[in-house]
Amino acid sequence: MHNLSQLEQIGQHFVCGFPSTYLDEAFKEAVRTYKIANVILFARNIESKQQLKDLCSEIQTLVREECHTSALICIDQEGGMVTRLSDDCTNVPGAMALSATNDEDAVFEAGTITANELKALGVNCNLAPVLDVNSNKDNPVIGVRSFGDTQEQVSKFATKQMEALQVNGILAVGKHFPGHGDTHLDSHLALPKVEMDKLHLEEHIAPFRSAIRNGIQGIMSSHILFPSLEQQMLPATMSRAILTDFLKGELGFKGLVFSDCMEMQAIQKYYGTQAGSLSALISGVDLVCISHHVQLAIETIALVKESLLQGQLDRKEFAESTQKILLAKEMLEAEAPVPFEVVGGKDHTQRSQTLLERTFCMVNDVPFQFGDKALFVGPRLFSATNVSNADTSVVFSAGMAERLGGDSLITSENPNQNEIEKVLLEAELHTSVIVGTYNGHLYTGQVDLVNALAKTGVPVFCVALRNPYDLALLSERVASLAVFEYTDKVLDALSRFFRGEIEATGKLPVRL
Repeated sequence: MHNLSQLEQIGQHFVCGFPSTYLDEAFKEAVRTYKIANVILFARNIESKQQLKDLCSEIQTLVREECHTSALICIDQEGGMVTRLSDDCTNVPGAMALSATNDEDAVFEAGTITANELKALGVNCNLAPVLDVNSNKDNPVIGVRSFGDTQEQVSKFATKQMEALQVNGILAVGKHFPGHGDTHLDSHLALPKVEMDKLHLEEHIAPFRSAIRNGIQGIMSSHILFPSLEQQMLPATMSRAILTDFLKGELGFKGLVFSDCMEMQAIQKYYGTQAGSLSALISGVDLVCISHHVQLAIETIALVKESLLQGQLDRKEFAESTQKILLAKEMLEAEAPVPFEVVGGKDHTQRSQTLLERTFCMVNDVPFQFGDKALFVGPRLFSATNVSNADTSVVFSAGMAERLGGDSLITSENPNQNEIEKVLLEAELHTSVIVGTYNGHLYTGQVDLVNALAKTGVPVFCVALRNPYDLALLSERVASLAVFEYTDKVLDALSRFFRGEIEATGKLPVRL
């Protein structure tokens, strides 16, 4: 097997992260000593496109020298609210936003832009598409990251994103098997449980079936309990019944199985990262992700060595899994390069902007006039889930007032009655109020504020800056628009929308 030592073979099964924008000594030492052969990058590792290209090049050089294979360099570049690339790259709209165009070609185009940028930068594995069906409106972690709330919608568009990535030489990893769409807990913080029988689970499994049929190369497991698929108290990531018998056996998946991060509380708190990671490998995971502390991977490697010695981890199965990883790496190495100039270039930027402008959905189209003294109101961008990057420099109220003229007020993420009264007093001095909400359906003080403003008789316009479900809870007097993400690019497009330069042509891809 490429004449790899046992330690080099074990190292192929780990995907690890580090804290900085450069390869720190501790991480380099871990690669040299323990042969960790794959890396995951986050926003914390990226400050510019040139720095990222140099970093990826350094990672590949180090891994080739020390592990005698290339590295999988992985990233969560979903688009929209879950992007890792710096602002001098092109960050395309997210899944639900693209789904609002109701155009498969738009999804394919966004996927192609992302694939070409990643490849030019040196990243070869994208932890996307999200295959979860967002059937639970109160889902704190999926929401706009999903293409919709039906299996048909998700299957159709996720397949297009996957094809765009893979045809352009990026390994696509669909997530979070067998479905994170019907949870009200975030597995970064807790251990969710889905109490559905197998028949009802089919709605969530269907997009994975479709992706497998269409040749997806990677699937990521979820840290969720599914009692109808696994009798013991084991999350999907640690369940042989779910990963080997069901995913590989019944669904016939032949690609690479990735675990979600083994440092998430669903694993760390209930099972321990190291024991959980070993259990995941025994259950059928090919690559375990330990995204933050490489020391935990080092401790897990010791467990894996011992487990192979004792026969607890099947040697033949493990060797076949290693072979599968090496073949995937060879396939990626054979890809033709993409010129670095495309990254954040004019062509990609303009195409992405055009796509973004097609995603806006008018939800309640009632007459609205700015008048000569508008007030912009809304919370700062806060971290709705551990997966998002909260870029606190983007402020809806101040940003819109700057672009369009008017006054601005920043509210808290969940305004109380006292705060609402203050905003109402300010609103009386204005001819209109434009409110941005950010997951107001979960932080209901935001919705209370909009409805209180509606009662004053001042014209009110509400923009949902993440999940569109906020808009179902508003008075019918309020004009409302869904834009799916809280970013500077959206504020630019919103100012064009309010000036009448573009129209909201999107159709909501979910039931409110």
